[in-house]
Amino acid sequence: MVGATNVLVTGGTGKTGRHVVEGLRRRGVAHTIASRKPPKIPHGVRFDWMDQGSFETALAGIDAVYLVAPAGVPDPLPSMSSFISLAIESGVRRFVLLSSSAIPIDGPVLGGVHRFLADNAPEWAVIRPSWFFENFTLGHHGDTIRVRDSIYSATGDAGIAFVGAEDIGEAGAVCLCAGRPLNGDAILTGPTVHTYDEMAEIISKHAGRPIRHLRLDPVELAQKFIEFGLDDGYSEILAQLDNFLAGGSEARTTDAVATLTGRPARSFENFAQANKAYWSRQNHGCGNISGWAR
Repeated sequence: MVGATNVLVTGGTGKTGRHVVEGLRRRGVAHTIASRKPPKIPHGVRFDWMDQGSFETALAGIDAVYLVAPAGVPDPLPSMSSFISLAIESGVRRFVLLSSSAIPIDGPVLGGVHRFLADNAPEWAVIRPSWFFENFTLGHHGDTIRVRDSIYSATGDAGIAFVGAEDIGEAGAVCLCAGRPLNGDAILTGPTVHTYDEMAEIISKHAGRPIRHLRLDPVELAQKFIEFGLDDGYSEILAQLDNFLAGGSEARTTDAVATLTGRPARSFENFAQANKAYWSRQNHGCGNISGWAR
């Protein structure tokens, strides 16, 4: 068996996709970066999950795909299964799906896509990371930290083994390029379980000012998401995921990052030191806290 030789990276400019691209570049593997806008980046192609007319051109010459679901879509299976089916017909043999540690096969949102790959793809992997470090810099928590010195959650005292996008992207690149397909899933975590209170303490130290964790119930959290620009249905899903976390489902670590990549997972302390500039108030420019919608 051989790994991918020409990869289409959906979400190729996003949190994990750009690290997948870097991993492919280091390995000398040809790749195309999919984007909804006309390509202005090297190796770019126009691609939109909601426009099936963009699928065929994006798949030209491709033998593997990194799959990142369309943002804010509660049920991505219809569009993603259509694309995957066309890709298989076009000769694509390997798929790597970015899912979530909280979503098993047959679960909500991406659980159906996971099942579709398992039942139909010749070669496949589903990487299921825990919650991202980058949620505190580039994502929704990052915006509320910069604007309100606050982190909102409905997780209570539960711990989470947060993980970095760099490790996730490298794991994705390995799954695309390995000689033998995984044909299964891998739960990716960081090395340490932290509560949101502990994350706020670490960020406070590196931001140089107090950052507080505000504990909400799921209904209150969903309303916050809606206020900050998310769709009602998607807000409810995210709030319920937080409620699920409150039961301790993510309070565990795995060695999957090290097993796949050959290097230990990065710690949040290390990430915070390297990325403390993101928490400067001068860095926000997000009047409506638009990061909630990313």
